[in-house]
Amino acid sequence: MHSDLDIVKKTLSDGNEYFEPLITRYNNYIFSIMMRLTSGNVDFSEDLTQLSFLRALKYLNSYDQKKNFKNWLISIAVNCFKSEIKKESKYILDEVNDVAVEESNTSNDFYKIIKNLNVNERVILTLKYVYDQKNEEIASTLKLNINTIKSITKRALDKLK
Repeated sequence: MHSDLDIVKKTLSDGNEYFEPLITRYNNYIFSIMMRLTSGNVDFSEDLTQLSFLRALKYLNSYDQKKNFKNWLISIAVNCFKSEIKKESKYILDEVNDVAVEESNTSNDFYKIIKNLNVNERVILTLKYVYDQKNEEIASTLKLNINTIKSITKRALDKLK
């Protein structure tokens, strides 16, 4: 199995068709993040996952090869989510949440809890508590100061009390 960096280098030098192993490797992971961020909307999550990989491929030449590829990809995915939410407006997000809550099951408990948080708070809590990322990793992924991550986390948790 080739490392992420080997695949990135091969893709940059020999063509986009060499990017496929990274899609295979991370597709389910990115999709699961999107499912949580969209409160379980499968179609929207699939679209966002596909868009994330398209953007990653488009901007692959800007990837800093000294950094973790997975975190870079998560950053792109989160930015795709944020930009699509802005395009679709708050109304669409509320509609997505209502559908997910109606289909309530154990995995939707998390969606119900974070439903009323803003996008940044949702993203940070999802990465922290669902994907067990440390504040440093989240800060690196989202390109935010670690104190900002701590502050947003505290504010979000206070809102949930």
